[in-house]
Amino acid sequence: MFTSKSLTALAIGLGAIASQAKAEKSTFDSDLTWVSTDSSLPKVVIYNARGTILSASKYGRLDNINYGSGPPVTVDHMIGNVTEVLKVAQLAVVSFPVTGGSAGLNSSLYLNITQHANRHLCTEGSDIAGGIMFHGTNTLEETAFGVDLTLNCSKPFVATGAMRPDTYISPDGRSNFFQAVATAVSPDARDRGGLIAFNDRITSIYYSTKSNANTPDTFRSIEQGNVGAFLGGQPYFYFSGPSYPTGRPHFDVTNTTELPAVVVLYGHLWIEGFDASLMYAAVANGAKGIVHMGSGAASLSPSAREAAAELYKQGIPVVTVTRSVTGTGMPGIEKGPVFYASYLQGPQARIMLQLAINAGYTLDEIRNLFEAPLRSAIYAPAPNSEWFAEV
Repeated sequence: MFTSKSLTALAIGLGAIASQAKAEKSTFDSDLTWVSTDSSLPKVVIYNARGTILSASKYGRLDNINYGSGPPVTVDHMIGNVTEVLKVAQLAVVSFPVTGGSAGLNSSLYLNITQHANRHLCTEGSDIAGGIMFHGTNTLEETAFGVDLTLNCSKPFVATGAMRPDTYISPDGRSNFFQAVATAVSPDARDRGGLIAFNDRITSIYYSTKSNANTPDTFRSIEQGNVGAFLGGQPYFYFSGPSYPTGRPHFDVTNTTELPAVVVLYGHLWIEGFDASLMYAAVANGAKGIVHMGSGAASLSPSAREAAAELYKQGIPVVTVTRSVTGTGMPGIEKGPVFYASYLQGPQARIMLQLAINAGYTLDEIRNLFEAPLRSAIYAPAPNSEWFAEV
């Protein structure tokens, strides 16, 4: 746990860093103050939404359950504990107000982060190499996915966090912090879309999900695999050429402050099948779209399919994803009122649907957004075109 003695020692260490560091500003990033021991190093912005990585416990060094009760950890504390990071980058911090843990966050956070990141990283003439994000792991994949779809340049954006508080006997956040910065400054990290650096692995934000509620080895891209790993603290990418995830779109949210409501409903057995009245109730309560998590290959019950057809006539899109851990639903030959998302989990499909509705997409455009990669793969090859046409 933190004691007055350890905090004093940490403050002395940070003072030593500050005495070497140069706080400097340029006309481009006038709102940023850089902590640096070498002005020739690449610049990385830390977008701080807190989380376990900056949490502490008053119960001791074995507590990884009831943390958050100890003195708050700051980014300065983190840098002071991982001074090696100043040997690979110059750092600036932008903090966002977060209360109540990451489970209580909403889309306004990623809209705020992405608007800052677009200005810092993507404005013409920017000399900033990349950005990293501290975030609670409960909803990291959702905030990161929102930023990934709205960041308008090829520079690395790397999300990270921790599963253990900084007071734990072996905290994982310090290593994750260093590895995220090392990834952000790597030229090989460009043109790959957003990335997650966590527990010695690099995964694509687009395909990643939190797979374990308790252990540090949690963020995985189960079907698509890891993008790379860390050796000696440095990123090693498995594929030499940059590659964006198939079907990954971009949305401009420069002037967006709020997104339309979209709900996620879980398909399951009920008295007489899935209770489709929930779909109508969601719309009556203000939902502009629905994501349905279906069994198997994103299947819908007859009542849910009937409700989706009625909502389609009202201009309400229904997107279905599989509730299975991996795999995807598959659209039929004929285009119908239900849209199938290709290899997306429910939370990610919800964010993409929100952004599409906000951008003014028509129903046909929303269908193409979700289904085009699948239709191209299944029905476009010449043999399939012939076979399916004959049916």
